[in-house]
Amino acid sequence: MLRGMNPYATMEVDDPLEGLRLRVTLWLLPMGAVAALAAWGFSVVAGVLNPLDRVLLWPMALGFVALEVYLWRNPQRIRQVWKAALALLAVYELSVVYYEAAFFLYRRDGISPALLWFPMVYLTAFVLLNRRQAFRFSLSYLALGLLLGGAGLLSSPVINPTALNTALQFVLSNLAYLMLLYVFASLRRHYAQMHQMAHTDPLTNLTNRRAMQGRLEAELERAQRYRRPFALLLADIDHFKQINDTYGHPVGDQVLREVAARMQQHLRESDALARWGGEEFLILAPETELGPAQGLAQRLLEAVRQAPLAGVPVSLSIGVAAYRLGDTVAALLSRVDEAMYRAKALGRNRVVAEDAPEDIIPAHWPGEGGAGG
Repeated sequence: MLRGMNPYATMEVDDPLEGLRLRVTLWLLPMGAVAALAAWGFSVVAGVLNPLDRVLLWPMALGFVALEVYLWRNPQRIRQVWKAALALLAVYELSVVYYEAAFFLYRRDGISPALLWFPMVYLTAFVLLNRRQAFRFSLSYLALGLLLGGAGLLSSPVINPTALNTALQFVLSNLAYLMLLYVFASLRRHYAQMHQMAHTDPLTNLTNRRAMQGRLEAELERAQRYRRPFALLLADIDHFKQINDTYGHPVGDQVLREVAARMQQHLRESDALARWGGEEFLILAPETELGPAQGLAQRLLEAVRQAPLAGVPVSLSIGVAAYRLGDTVAALLSRVDEAMYRAKALGRNRVVAEDAPEDIIPAHWPGEGGAGG
């Protein structure tokens, strides 16, 4: 991780909610620890600390703190942290259900403050798991809670109407939580599908122009803040109209798909490939100077022209440009577009880079490490 970068920078970008999930978790874990310690402290002051809370509250609070520290150091392990937090909370809440039903419910009208957190297990499951998995897990959790609560009621000294009413309201309210969460999860799934449709090219399944524009702006901001290099490559399929006219649009579509697949195979995990226009592809290469970017472009050119695609010989014209101090996204796109058109004008089937001025960001600054593309 680059010095000074925040932990969110290492997250996967495929899930639009992943960064939000991390930020919320970093707040929820200490809140859970504070809630557990507060319950222990107030119970001690009031002289009502029961044996269950005496055994479980401190370990649960320490567990949440440990998970918080672990998540700060390993933000990419957020799902494992959620699972551990879910297990801690579920074990505690199920224990409380039995203890409450067996020893306290017949004495009072309402439930204890600890059981107010029972629905948090559903919320956690629906954040962590897909809709059906979360619903099945939550139903199993509720069913186990009902079994333990029922066993507790049967073992309590008295079963009175007030206790039964409280238990019934608890069950019905939790079923209502589950139904509403299922609706929310369905809406979230619909949002994820719409997000993918809005940011993915349906023919090649690559990032589309709208999504790449956002990545370019984010990479430019990173380059300006940390003074890091990056490059753009703009590849255009030569004589693509002629391919469509000669072989038909289905063959043209297959050529587009295979060009995308071949280029993707020769990119790093950190690189981003997008369908930029009809037969144009834009490649974002972070941490890459102009020279290495030219080498990458040449490899992509060779990968595409080494064998026919869909039975058709295909070549590319590729322009290359690198970030300069003070650049805007528009200025950088203009230069890479100009370089690509120069490749066309010079006869196609080649790589042309912009002239390399002195204000291009180098990959290595004196006294610091790092590798270019």
